[in-house]
Amino acid sequence: MIAEKDPYGVKYAGSREDVLACQQLRFRVFNQEQGKYTGTHSNEQIDCDEFDDKAVHLMVYEKSTQQVIGTYRFIYPADSVSQMYSSKEFHISGLDDILPKTLEVGRSCVDPAHRDGSAVALLWTGIAETMRRTGMRYLTGCASMEDTRPAAAMALYEHFRRTGLLDLRVSAAPLKKYQLDKYNDDAVEDFLNDSTALRELLPPLMKGYMRLGAKICGKPAFDREFGTIDFL
Repeated sequence: MIAEKDPYGVKYAGSREDVLACQQLRFRVFNQEQGKYTGTHSNEQIDCDEFDDKAVHLMVYEKSTQQVIGTYRFIYPADSVSQMYSSKEFHISGLDDILPKTLEVGRSCVDPAHRDGSAVALLWTGIAETMRRTGMRYLTGCASMEDTRPAAAMALYEHFRRTGLLDLRVSAAPLKKYQLDKYNDDAVEDFLNDSTALRELLPPLMKGYMRLGAKICGKPAFDREFGTIDFL
């Protein structure tokens, strides 16, 4: 166990059964709750991809039942940017020099019955402890929008760029397959001129990242298969 706060504890998945429980939770949240496509393992009711086997899985569990109710996935891309999940969607440059000190996070979710803040706090405790134990200095990963309108995504990008939240050292450009559909510039400006609408576009997880000092690394990518627009 890394930490605990009743009624929960947080630890690393230590067995194949633990990893499976994380994948089952991801399927329940991403597929059954949010209606997202989760790959070729849908018939097994798990969310699984080629990165799971080499990843470290963080899990928050209910101590009384041992049920996994929250999870995050870590990837250590120490040798090559191509080992990152994000490289499926983006051409990434400027990361090589800090790659040995970089941890990629993703596939985060919490069971809807346990979204009272405690589980998320424990997940972040787990991330912080992982950074401390491994000597990592940087976190990166995809943050997803639920809204898939291209104009909405570009409005967020413009908002980040204009407010100094665009990183100038690391650059991420969507690969051709993941580029946004065409959008109307006037629609982008409409979002930018409506602070309430703009605020509603910002996912809670991305808000948390920004509060911790995160920046985006470029224009967003449209993951059509999963049904989200992602920022690195």
